[in-house]
Amino acid sequence: MTLSNRIRRFVQTLIVILSAAVPASAQIPLRGSPSGCDQKKALPDFLNELKLSPHSSLASYCIAELRLQQREYQASVNAFRDALRWDGYPAWTKVWSYIQIGKVFDITDQRERAVAQYQLAIQTGDNTDGAINQARKLLEHPFEWPGDQ
Repeated sequence: MTLSNRIRRFVQTLIVILSAAVPASAQIPLRGSPSGCDQKKALPDFLNELKLSPHSSLASYCIAELRLQQREYQASVNAFRDALRWDGYPAWTKVWSYIQIGKVFDITDQRERAVAQYQLAIQTGDNTDGAINQARKLLEHPFEWPGDQ
């Protein structure tokens, strides 16, 4: 990859990151997780961001959250796994991806797999927005959709 291609890719990544960033006071939690995802964007918007920055953990995380809201469990887990695999920015995407994958496993009656994900979340040592506390609670009591879902 040439230097000019690297610079262009870096600039594209910065644009995606800066456009996706939401001040903490404006963030709306989804399913008990922090969300740096712009709540005004839809799935095609995040897919476009992922095209611009194919290794964006945040874009993958946002896609996963939307898929989870739509109860597209396998697609959601796949996108959370992408968030774990990519650039790791912001750092909280790791701990919350583990938690959210665990929730999907709980919802789909795979408790042992869910527990393993919650343990991985705790092992990160990242308590962003109470992530570790949430993981510990989920170890004790399996996740269930709220009654209004």
